[in-house]
Amino acid sequence: MKHNVFAVLVGTAALGAATIAAAQSTTPATTGSYSSMNVGTAPIHGLDGPAFSAAASDANGFQIAASRLSLTRSQRSDVKDYARRIISESQTSQQTLMASLSNDQRKIARPSTRLSAERASMLKMLRSTPRGSFDNLYLTQSAQVQQGNWATYKGYAEDGADQSLKQVAGNGVPIIEQQLQQGSALLPSALSAN
Repeated sequence: MKHNVFAVLVGTAALGAATIAAAQSTTPATTGSYSSMNVGTAPIHGLDGPAFSAAASDANGFQIAASRLSLTRSQRSDVKDYARRIISESQTSQQTLMASLSNDQRKIARPSTRLSAERASMLKMLRSTPRGSFDNLYLTQSAQVQQGNWATYKGYAEDGADQSLKQVAGNGVPIIEQQLQQGSALLPSALSAN
């Protein structure tokens, strides 16, 4: 019995290692379906690994902080549901990004956990906005950050030099596109059109 359990554990570990190795060595199957016209901004090309990771980490940090604030200040349940999704996906994105910064070939320094001045200012404005205006400002700011994040991820997915970060970027683009789509559907202009 002990031998069978050990064999199952070893087999499971080997399968997991093979799956991780395969995931790290493949290129992303897709880098999203949106173009610059859909998003309203162009991909940012020419970023090095540290610049990409700093920009992506800053966007993730803002989305987590703003969405947590939304859970306590939002007046709409659909906006709170959206905020929960953004928190979860941004935390996963951040964990994936941090895990990709170090491998056998190189190590990229972890970006600061402090928000950039621009994002800190946006969060401060969100904190001080009246409750009746909170949801619209949160959704608008979230979309603005996602547009910038899409430009960063899309650009790095297209021409990034570091294969591990390029994989992170390519896999992140479709997620950011879904966030943009769902967030814009919650804005008053989209709701009134339905």
